[in-house]
Amino acid sequence: MESWLETPRLNKPAAVFVVSVVGVVFIQLARILRQVFRRRELGRLHGCEKLPNENDRFRYDFFGIAKTIELASHFQRRTSLMYTNALFTRYGETYASHLIGYRLIFTHNRENIQHLLSTAFVDFDSSPLRKPLFQSITPHGIFTLDGADWKKRRGQLNGRLSDLRRIIDLEGCERHFQAFLQHVPPNSQAFDIQSCVFALSLDIQTGLSLGESIDALDPCQPPEKKQFEADLLHVKERIVQDGFRGPLRHWRSKRTFVQSCRRAREYVMAQATREVRQRSHQKEKAGVHPVRAALDAEAEEISQFTDQALSILLANDSIGTTLSGLFYCLSQDERVVRKLRASITDTIGLTPPTWKQLGSLGYVRCVVQEVMRLFPAVVLNARVANKDSIMPSGGGRDGDAPALVRAGDIVVFSTWARHRLGNDFGEDPQAFYPERWEHLSGDMPGYIPFNKGPRACPGRHYAMVILTYLVARLFQTYSRVSNYNTQPWTEKISMTFENDNGVFVGLS
Repeated sequence: MESWLETPRLNKPAAVFVVSVVGVVFIQLARILRQVFRRRELGRLHGCEKLPNENDRFRYDFFGIAKTIELASHFQRRTSLMYTNALFTRYGETYASHLIGYRLIFTHNRENIQHLLSTAFVDFDSSPLRKPLFQSITPHGIFTLDGADWKKRRGQLNGRLSDLRRIIDLEGCERHFQAFLQHVPPNSQAFDIQSCVFALSLDIQTGLSLGESIDALDPCQPPEKKQFEADLLHVKERIVQDGFRGPLRHWRSKRTFVQSCRRAREYVMAQATREVRQRSHQKEKAGVHPVRAALDAEAEEISQFTDQALSILLANDSIGTTLSGLFYCLSQDERVVRKLRASITDTIGLTPPTWKQLGSLGYVRCVVQEVMRLFPAVVLNARVANKDSIMPSGGGRDGDAPALVRAGDIVVFSTWARHRLGNDFGEDPQAFYPERWEHLSGDMPGYIPFNKGPRACPGRHYAMVILTYLVARLFQTYSRVSNYNTQPWTEKISMTFENDNGVFVGLS
């Protein structure tokens, strides 16, 4: 008989299980310790120092819940841009924070942004952040990919947008511009110029991406086009909101979003099918008959066309945002309005500009670049570190030392803050002063309205040509108004301008 003093023995299966659990825990601890030592050695090798952080405000917020709620609250109140700029002023150009288990590094430092977008481009990915947002609407588009697949899609998109004279129809732009003018009320009455310029931009962009405009400015817009416009705008708005909410996005129903994605994709795919089959029909007329491989290639081409078109339309609208910001700025600066008007009429007169004349509108380019500086289409962007990496600055008391970025860290860079708080743009960077661009270059490192490096927006040159044309036409058309101060675009603008909508959705 066993004594009650004897220790009970484990049966064999239980003993094996305990040993296995202990072994797994030991292996995991060994991996963690090895990773810690490796990171310490990497940081020591590069002279890294600790980043400033928000521990003074969230001392006991171990899981980043309070920080997440605060950030969501500012987004809801549309004060997130002022909020992030205030934090940069408090903690420096680069600092760390925590949101629900994620370590975030916020920066508007020029060297860090250049490192992120160019120097260490391969160390950072976009798809972990973007894929959950975009896969319902464009599963194989440029927003959901990294690595070799992204490079392939990027090359295809570059090819589509490279020949500007082929893809930009100035006569078509003029037709859309004339439709826009029909929405401008007489006698300097106030009107919602922001919605009108975004509709103008959408008509031009759908002409490029779909082969035909959706006629957003037409009061007799067909129902199917009106439905597509509503679905597209809903999808874009939800993507932006979810990008800011992060993990909290899972708490909201996606039913309406998924339905809008399905309808929008079906609409674009119908356009793509018509376009591709029309080309196939032309080949058949020329005596080239399709074979099975050609039919498979046709299906792939339709899918590719659909993803490309939706990627262009889902990217935040540089044209509409810039025009909206332009009128906001001009409504407060009559000097620039007069100079802009004179520069256009003195250079090309009152007729629509030709391709050759667009290159001579130097002051228009200065004004457009200044508006893009103050009101960039994408105000915040982010990358996820796919390996341990080093940022050139941000560490230490003065922020001058390198800083370690751990694999899995999310680095958020603020275009809004870089353009407004940086020292690249001369005196008073918060002010609207187009003349600063007479001595600055649009290629300068700190100027990133279209990003930099391999993921620079492939449509940037297209957008600049369209904007130059539209600004020239706007001020040619209203140069004949005798009383300048009564122009509806300078003093009586009924609009709201809040640029929190451009988050993580630049075409790159």
